[in-house]
Amino acid sequence: MGCTTPCSVDTITNVPSSEGAVQVQLDGAACPVNCFNLNHTFTFNNNTYHTVKVLNTFFIGASTGKRYTFSGWYTYGPSGWYQFDTNPLNLGPIYIDYTVAKCQTGPPGQNCPFWAVYAVTPPLGCKTNCYMDVSTNVPSADGTVTVKIDNAISYGLPQVSLPFGNGSGPHTLQVTSPTTFIGASSGARYVWKQWSCACSDIASTTGTTLTTPVIYKNYTDPARSPPFNGVGGLTATFDKQFQLTLSFVDPGNQPIAAPAYLTLTSGSTAMNLTSYSSQWTRAASWTVTDAMWEGAKGMVLGSPTIDLTGGAVTMTIALKAYSASVKTVDGSGNPVSGVTVTVSFVGNSTTKTFTTDNTGIIQLGHIPSGPYNVQVTYQGKSTNWATDASIASQPLTITVPGAAGGGGTTNSTAVSAVVLLTIFGLAFLLVILAIRVRKPPPPPKIE
Repeated sequence: MGCTTPCSVDTITNVPSSEGAVQVQLDGAACPVNCFNLNHTFTFNNNTYHTVKVLNTFFIGASTGKRYTFSGWYTYGPSGWYQFDTNPLNLGPIYIDYTVAKCQTGPPGQNCPFWAVYAVTPPLGCKTNCYMDVSTNVPSADGTVTVKIDNAISYGLPQVSLPFGNGSGPHTLQVTSPTTFIGASSGARYVWKQWSCACSDIASTTGTTLTTPVIYKNYTDPARSPPFNGVGGLTATFDKQFQLTLSFVDPGNQPIAAPAYLTLTSGSTAMNLTSYSSQWTRAASWTVTDAMWEGAKGMVLGSPTIDLTGGAVTMTIALKAYSASVKTVDGSGNPVSGVTVTVSFVGNSTTKTFTTDNTGIIQLGHIPSGPYNVQVTYQGKSTNWATDASIASQPLTITVPGAAGGGGTTNSTAVSAVVLLTIFGLAFLLVILAIRVRKPPPPPKIE
């Protein structure tokens, strides 16, 4: 019914032959015998079933560089254009001819061929070959960075321009040279950091292997001449470092212990150093913005800068650490021993207790900038002081309450005066007593 054996079925496409061939496979059988380029007319026995599958669902037009993406099989039926849901296209049973010559577009449509329809979009930057600029921030004088493409061909950077077929990929770029090395010329240390792209559609990755998207455009410098200008290339980025050695002094240029950490800032990057001898540090211009010393923050004096852009650096950083001491005296300014001195440091919330010796002095050593409180206790009496080592005269002299003569050690001059007065008083008393006990002279005799 409808056709005599065989029946004719036209399969056609909207892709111009100048752009490329659309290949289909008949009934899932092996190519090349059962594979055909469209447009093609099949001849089928009456009342048979068949499948026709599109093999190349995406390609770049050879003449225009347009992108062709298979969207589905269509035919013109009684209700207009009809899309089939599957690839392959299921045909059968075949009772009539479906050909261009016999097609009646209608309505109702009948005897119309089957279309392999592709969506067509404009080209993206390249037609046949797309190019990718791959570079590194390591100068050639310091070493060669080796990159392997698709686990096959290796290239040496600093720079190479790689050709990729339009629509090819994804591709892999793998750094195969050492990820840490010393520069032959500068002596800098280079440590692998990341792959990065000047483009917006390839994300940075810290892995040494980068996987590209399918290539539809040039990943090249936008400033290059057409048609090689693109959206930006890839860079194998290493962290360049030089050695940094730091020592620390007080505002008087006296050596002090190193801080618990030192904060360095460069642009939007901040990091804390905890080691200060030959420490590999990123080659940049840094500002010292903070230090934690003896439990207190904000201990940097000024805003010193460290320029590591040209080589290793050794320098000294001044911290707000001050040498401090306390001296206890009596009212006459004489030292008092045996005084309990309790010092509370506001900056790091610590408290220390001392007892004065015969010099009346206790040494606090270097203490953090900022206020501290001193409590002096002697013979049950106390007095409190508040001061700051950065502005106070040293030593901090405190008069002890309750010490003899206003002090805790008897004044030698006063002792001598008291002794002399006591001696003279005793002598005078003895004279008086001697006068009082002396016998009166006998009365005169009258003869």
